Amino acid sequence: MHTLICFGDSITAGWNGCEDTPRLTDRLKADLGWKRIINAGVSGDTTSGAIRRMDKDVLSHDFEKATILFGANDSSYHKGIPLDQFTDQLKCIVQAISPERCILLTPSPIIDERQTGKRTNSRIALYAEGVRRVASDRKVPLIDLHHAMRAYGDYTDKLLSDGLHFSDRGYDFLSGLITKKINELEKKG
Repeated sequence: MHTLICFGDSITAGWNGCEDTPRLTDRLKADLGWKRIINAGVSGDTTSGAIRRMDKDVLSHDFEKATILFGANDSSYHKGIPLDQFTDQLKCIVQAISPERCILLTPSPIIDERQTGKRTNSRIALYAEGVRRVASDRKVPLIDLHHAMRAYGDYTDKLLSDGLHFSDRGYDFLSGLITKKINELEKKG
């Protein structure tokens, strides 16, 4: 049985403004056809919190792949994880899970006007570049969500619901990217 663990923050957790929902995992089950998708997303989490909970939420499970999506909170002003610390912690996460089982995702862009005082696109872009470097250095498959959303066009109205979190259409988009990457990896063997 194929098992995928989705490890991340509120984007992974499916936050809808009131609560965490299975919006991502339900789509992945349908798109991938895998029986078991474990949502290990925690709203508000950073790579610091991820390291503390990784044993329980990821390593205690039998799984084939784990998506890793952090950066929205690490890059925020209220959490303020420095970029070097973020990339070092991401490397620790990848090493603990094993590069062969990881798929890294860059953090998504936001709507600056709706996140004033919390985070900015220019800062998130630095963290997205940090994820790209970790993926390259550690030879980990990468889904460049940041680039894909910018290339989408009007991501602000179509993919985001509140300036940070995803709309239903945004989760369709994210699930499609993850499904495509996993299918590519399975074809490579």
